[in-house]
Amino acid sequence: MSTTIIHKRRAVSPVIATVILIAVAVALGIAVAFWASGLTSSFSKYEKLGVSTQYAVSTSCPSGTLPSGDVCWVVNLGGQNTGSSDATITQIQVNGVPYKDVSSPLFSIYNNMTSPATQLSTPLSFPVKSGASFAISFNLDSAGIPVPGKTFAHGQTIQVTIVTAAGNNYPESIVLP
Repeated sequence: MSTTIIHKRRAVSPVIATVILIAVAVALGIAVAFWASGLTSSFSKYEKLGVSTQYAVSTSCPSGTLPSGDVCWVVNLGGQNTGSSDATITQIQVNGVPYKDVSSPLFSIYNNMTSPATQLSTPLSFPVKSGASFAISFNLDSAGIPVPGKTFAHGQTIQVTIVTAAGNNYPESIVLP
Protein backbone atom coordinates (compact mmCIF):
# COMPACT_ATOMS: atom_id res chain seq x y z
CA MET A 1 0.00 0.00 0.00
CA SER A 2 1.40 3.29 -0.96
CA THR A 3 0.94 6.33 1.08
CA THR A 4 0.56 9.64 -0.52
CA ILE A 5 1.64 12.63 1.44
CA ILE A 6 -0.33 15.69 0.71
CA HIS A 7 1.27 19.01 1.65
CA LYS A 8 -1.08 21.83 2.20
CA ARG A 9 0.40 25.17 1.31
CA ARG A 10 -0.97 28.04 3.17
CA ALA A 11 -1.18 31.36 1.33
CA VAL A 12 -0.92 34.76 2.95
CA SER A 13 -4.25 35.75 4.28
CA PRO A 14 -6.14 38.35 2.24
CA VAL A 15 -6.06 40.83 5.14
CA ILE A 16 -2.26 40.74 5.42
CA ALA A 17 -1.89 40.99 1.62
CA THR A 18 -4.09 44.06 1.59
CA VAL A 19 -2.08 45.72 4.39
CA ILE A 20 1.21 45.03 2.51
CA LEU A 21 -0.17 46.46 -0.74
CA ILE A 22 -1.41 49.60 0.99
CA ALA A 23 1.96 50.10 2.74
CA VAL A 24 3.86 49.79 -0.56
CA ALA A 25 1.46 52.20 -2.29
CA VAL A 26 1.81 54.79 0.51
CA ALA A 27 5.64 54.51 0.44
CA LEU A 28 5.69 55.01 -3.34
CA GLY A 29 3.27 57.94 -3.05
CA ILE A 30 5.51 59.65 -0.48
CA ALA A 31 8.60 59.10 -2.66
CA VAL A 32 6.86 60.59 -5.72
CA ALA A 33 5.61 63.56 -3.66
CA PHE A 34 9.16 64.39 -2.44
CA TRP A 35 10.52 64.07 -5.96
CA ALA A 36 7.81 66.32 -7.41
CA SER A 37 8.22 68.99 -4.71
CA GLY A 38 11.97 69.13 -5.38
CA LEU A 39 11.32 69.43 -9.08
CA THR A 40 8.83 72.26 -8.76
CA SER A 41 10.92 74.26 -6.29
CA SER A 42 13.87 74.32 -8.69
CA PHE A 43 11.65 75.63 -11.50
CA SER A 44 9.75 78.14 -9.38
CA LYS A 45 12.80 80.35 -8.71
CA TYR A 46 13.06 83.16 -11.22
CA GLU A 47 14.42 86.66 -11.59
CA LYS A 48 12.30 89.58 -12.73
CA LEU A 49 13.67 93.08 -12.96
CA GLY A 50 10.77 95.49 -12.96
CA VAL A 51 11.75 98.92 -14.27
CA SER A 52 9.49 101.57 -12.75
CA THR A 53 11.44 104.74 -13.59
CA GLN A 54 12.96 105.60 -16.95
CA TYR A 55 13.79 109.07 -18.22
CA ALA A 56 16.49 111.16 -19.87
CA VAL A 57 17.65 114.67 -19.00
CA SER A 58 19.44 116.99 -21.41
CA THR A 59 22.71 118.31 -19.99
CA SER A 60 26.01 119.81 -21.05
CA CYS A 61 28.73 117.34 -21.90
CA PRO A 62 31.28 116.71 -19.13
CA SER A 63 34.52 118.51 -20.02
CA GLY A 64 37.27 116.30 -21.31
CA THR A 65 35.11 113.20 -21.68
CA LEU A 66 33.24 113.91 -24.92
CA PRO A 67 33.87 116.15 -27.93
CA SER A 68 33.03 119.79 -27.25
CA GLY A 69 29.83 121.09 -28.80
CA ASP A 70 28.05 117.75 -28.58
CA VAL A 71 24.61 117.46 -27.02
CA CYS A 72 24.49 115.14 -24.03
CA TRP A 73 21.80 113.35 -22.07
CA VAL A 74 21.82 111.59 -18.73
CA VAL A 75 19.67 108.45 -19.01
CA ASN A 76 18.20 107.09 -15.75
CA LEU A 77 16.55 103.74 -15.04
CA GLY A 78 15.30 102.52 -11.68
CA GLY A 79 13.41 99.50 -10.45
CA GLN A 80 13.38 96.40 -8.32
CA ASN A 81 14.04 92.67 -8.61
CA THR A 82 10.56 91.33 -7.95
CA GLY A 83 11.53 87.73 -8.71
CA SER A 84 12.21 84.99 -6.19
CA SER A 85 15.93 84.64 -7.00
CA ASP A 86 18.84 87.04 -7.30
CA ALA A 87 19.66 88.60 -10.68
CA THR A 88 23.02 89.69 -12.09
CA ILE A 89 23.06 92.55 -14.58
CA THR A 90 25.72 91.77 -17.18
CA GLN A 91 25.11 94.34 -19.90
CA ILE A 92 23.31 97.56 -20.77
CA GLN A 93 22.38 97.97 -24.43
CA VAL A 94 21.25 101.13 -26.21
CA ASN A 95 19.37 100.45 -29.45
CA GLY A 96 20.80 96.92 -29.47
CA VAL A 97 24.45 97.97 -29.00
CA PRO A 98 26.29 97.37 -25.69
CA TYR A 99 27.24 100.47 -23.70
CA LYS A 100 30.99 100.49 -24.27
CA ASP A 101 32.66 101.50 -21.02
CA VAL A 102 30.77 100.78 -17.81
CA SER A 103 33.92 101.47 -15.77
CA SER A 104 33.97 105.16 -16.80
CA PRO A 105 32.57 108.01 -14.68
CA LEU A 106 29.84 108.37 -17.33
CA PHE A 107 28.16 105.20 -16.00
CA SER A 108 26.91 104.45 -12.48
CA ILE A 109 24.71 101.79 -10.95
CA TYR A 110 23.24 101.72 -7.45
CA ASN A 111 22.02 98.87 -5.27
CA ASN A 112 19.06 99.67 -3.00
CA MET A 113 19.35 103.29 -4.19
CA THR A 114 21.79 104.16 -1.40
CA SER A 115 25.39 103.89 -2.51
CA PRO A 116 26.96 103.65 -5.94
CA ALA A 117 28.55 100.39 -6.95
CA THR A 118 32.29 100.43 -6.65
CA GLN A 119 34.82 99.15 -9.14
CA LEU A 120 32.53 98.42 -12.05
CA SER A 121 34.44 96.65 -14.74
CA THR A 122 33.96 95.47 -18.28
CA PRO A 123 32.38 92.99 -18.63
CA LEU A 124 29.71 94.17 -16.22
CA SER A 125 28.65 91.85 -13.40
CA PHE A 126 26.30 93.59 -10.97
CA PRO A 127 24.16 91.53 -8.55
CA VAL A 128 20.63 92.60 -7.59
CA LYS A 129 19.24 90.53 -4.73
CA SER A 130 15.63 89.38 -4.71
CA GLY A 131 13.51 92.27 -3.44
CA ALA A 132 16.35 94.81 -3.80
CA SER A 133 16.12 98.06 -5.75
CA PHE A 134 18.55 99.24 -8.40
CA ALA A 135 19.26 102.47 -10.26
CA ILE A 136 21.30 102.91 -13.43
CA SER A 137 22.53 106.25 -14.75
CA PHE A 138 24.67 106.83 -17.83
CA ASN A 139 25.59 109.57 -20.27
CA LEU A 140 24.93 109.61 -24.00
CA ASP A 141 26.18 112.17 -26.46
CA SER A 142 24.88 113.00 -29.93
CA ALA A 143 27.97 111.46 -31.57
CA GLY A 144 27.34 108.10 -29.86
CA ILE A 145 30.78 107.94 -28.19
CA PRO A 146 29.84 105.33 -25.49
CA VAL A 147 27.66 103.40 -27.97
CA PRO A 148 29.74 102.67 -31.08
CA GLY A 149 28.03 103.12 -34.43
CA LYS A 150 25.01 105.01 -33.09
CA THR A 151 24.11 108.70 -33.11
CA PHE A 152 21.41 110.35 -31.04
CA ALA A 153 19.22 113.46 -31.41
CA HIS A 154 16.55 115.43 -29.54
CA GLY A 155 13.12 113.77 -29.75
CA GLN A 156 14.56 110.37 -30.65
CA THR A 157 13.17 107.31 -28.89
CA ILE A 158 15.91 104.99 -27.71
CA GLN A 159 15.56 101.48 -26.40
CA VAL A 160 17.64 100.69 -23.34
CA THR A 161 17.85 96.98 -22.55
CA ILE A 162 19.09 95.49 -19.28
CA VAL A 163 20.62 92.04 -19.92
CA THR A 164 21.09 89.55 -17.06
CA ALA A 165 23.31 86.52 -16.56
CA ALA A 166 20.25 84.26 -16.91
CA GLY A 167 19.85 85.55 -20.46
CA ASN A 168 16.77 87.65 -19.76
CA ASN A 169 16.32 91.02 -21.48
CA TYR A 170 14.39 93.88 -19.93
CA PRO A 171 13.84 96.57 -22.61
CA GLU A 172 12.59 100.09 -21.88
CA SER A 173 11.87 102.94 -24.31
CA ILE A 174 13.00 106.47 -23.46
CA VAL A 175 12.51 109.67 -25.45
CA LEU A 176 15.53 111.99 -25.50
CA PRO A 177 14.33 115.53 -24.63
